[in-house]
Amino acid sequence: MSIPRGYVPNHKIWDRMGRVTPNVEYSPGERPHFESFAAPWLPVARYEYELEYWITISAGKVVAEDKNGHLVPAGLRKAFNKSGATTILTYTSDDAAQSVVDLTTGELVTAATSYTETEVTAALVERGLIRPGQRAMDLVSKPIGIASYNYYKAAGSDHWDPSKLYQHNFRPQALTAVTCDYVITVPVVPAVETTETMDGNLANSAGSIDWSSARTGGWFGSTALNGLVGLSSVVADDANVVGYVFAKFPLAHITQDSPITHSNSQLLNKVAGVSSIAAAGDFFVDYDLGILFLYEAGGDAIPTGWTVSDTITYYNYEDAAGSAQITTYMSATGNIDYGDMLTYDENSNLIKAELDIANAEGYDAAGAPFDTDPEYDSEADNTVISGQLEQAIDNHVFGVVGQVIGTNSYPKGSLDKVKTAFSGYSAANMRTPGSATGGRTDQLTYAGAAEKMAIVNLILR
Repeated sequence: MSIPRGYVPNHKIWDRMGRVTPNVEYSPGERPHFESFAAPWLPVARYEYELEYWITISAGKVVAEDKNGHLVPAGLRKAFNKSGATTILTYTSDDAAQSVVDLTTGELVTAATSYTETEVTAALVERGLIRPGQRAMDLVSKPIGIASYNYYKAAGSDHWDPSKLYQHNFRPQALTAVTCDYVITVPVVPAVETTETMDGNLANSAGSIDWSSARTGGWFGSTALNGLVGLSSVVADDANVVGYVFAKFPLAHITQDSPITHSNSQLLNKVAGVSSIAAAGDFFVDYDLGILFLYEAGGDAIPTGWTVSDTITYYNYEDAAGSAQITTYMSATGNIDYGDMLTYDENSNLIKAELDIANAEGYDAAGAPFDTDPEYDSEADNTVISGQLEQAIDNHVFGVVGQVIGTNSYPKGSLDKVKTAFSGYSAANMRTPGSATGGRTDQLTYAGAAEKMAIVNLILR
């Protein structure tokens, strides 16, 4: 006897028409659904003492993917775009000790070693990671986002396979995220000008400063300074003031990380304005104009204690910071301004995006990377020139990662007038942000920046 349950099964045996709409899933564009981790072949960059573990990509760096879908610094695409004999990949004893995978073999690094572009290219072709005819740079994609936080050394060659993990019971990150379409703040690292010689005679006639076609640097007296529209109400034509115009500008503000240093140590007392200059040793800096104002009776001679053979060291935003200044921390460099589109450099930091034909990503017919602008010398050059132009346009269009929408300048809130322990300590991580860093945030001090922070709207596709 069956027990009535009030339910008669009536199952459809097949989907007669097929599925009208397939599954389509969405995730927020600023933190898209994404399952990856730092490439296991990346050399370690810096050590974190809290977790006692190595970091390979710092938070905020521009990131791309390798051919396995693993995250790598996007700048490696440009760092790998070198002549065949140039070393582009180096592993140290730290990499050997931390079970880093050797990119050229797929096996663990066993000792410190370096590889040229030719060696890396050949190995990647043999491993099937790039196609014949491609180069090492082709292992790395165009940028896809910004590192949402520090990416630690990969725990193994395959996070999904426990047998391929290099340590047990500890994994600082299972998977990582990338950030797109968001607004972030980025410290702007200035370039250091270390060899500017203050030679030349002092010019002191009305109109001797003429910047209608090009900037003129050097020494100028009070009469010449008075001739500038922006200084006519600040410097009288007979004031006891002279000015030295730097070759590079705008200048980075004077901080512990970006001092202005004179070879004869004549910069003694920084004052609040030009009108406050009253004695030898007093000085004031107009950072935007790039002018150093100094005391000199009569305002018509190079100041006492200064000579035309003196040198001066200062920091500026006209040039991009050199590789020795760029740390593993996220930063931007160069004279970036409101509305500028930004791309990335070899260090996976942000720089102004320009259509740079000379440094197009790619190689000519002889296998040499492009390093000069093309010229139509003969009909035979057309193919090479067209290829170089195509590479440059491609990098300009698809290499843009953000846009400057504003800037912040520090110090803020009078924190530069508050002093706490370790304010003069050389290690940035030992100084309390603000009260021990001249009122500047740790984003600036860790990166070795001065006072400028860019507000960047990420526009990664």
